[in-house]
Amino acid sequence: MLIVIFILAVMVAFIIKKSSQHKSQEFIENERQQMRDSLLKKRKKLSPHTADLYKKVTDAMIFETEDAVTYLKTSGFIYSEQQKPLIAFERIERGMYEKGHIIAFTKKQEFLFEFHGSEVIFYVDGELLGRLDKKGQLADSHEQIIGKATHPLHTTFGINFYKRSHTRTNEGLFPLIMNGRKLASISVAPNYGEIGQRITVSDVFDTLEFGTPIISLLDTPNAIEEKWLLAFAIFETVFHGKKLIP
Repeated sequence: MLIVIFILAVMVAFIIKKSSQHKSQEFIENERQQMRDSLLKKRKKLSPHTADLYKKVTDAMIFETEDAVTYLKTSGFIYSEQQKPLIAFERIERGMYEKGHIIAFTKKQEFLFEFHGSEVIFYVDGELLGRLDKKGQLADSHEQIIGKATHPLHTTFGINFYKRSHTRTNEGLFPLIMNGRKLASISVAPNYGEIGQRITVSDVFDTLEFGTPIISLLDTPNAIEEKWLLAFAIFETVFHGKKLIP
């Protein structure tokens, strides 16, 4: 019995070590290129990109996961209220503290999110957009503080396949402050963590009653702010909508 426990402990230690090992930049770039190649095929299924796409992104998504020894991969689509695919995404993370990256394609744009816990760096079409730190402060590409977006704390969740329940604290909304004003309210995505993968678009919209737009606009955005709005809409659903750690 002790031998079995010892072997299991060694295996767990090995997996943690492998998943936490630093990956070279070459490794990361090769991995991201594979993700992009996969997403280029999925892009053909997406609805047209519009200037106000950030208003159309909802918390409804269909995805599948691949559990490898040293990483977790999630890939899928985010839908509009009309149940049309708007965003194709892939997400890979390693280690115990949610360190990884997300690549998301619209019909026209590419978004890259590098995340480590609640800290995120945002890129749009290969250009640095800015970052979000663990305190919720937003900085632009020149490291100038431009706003704030403090996500509600995560709490334990309780979603069953045919039952929807609240999965977050607070009222399900948090403000996006940019350039000295409240630009939008962001709807907190439900946690898909306990929902089985074999669900259909109809299940998500009709049974679970998901499909709420992520962004509620409160002021008129400029061109850069529109990129932030779409980035937050995608990240909220793909990252916060499927938390490994409640």
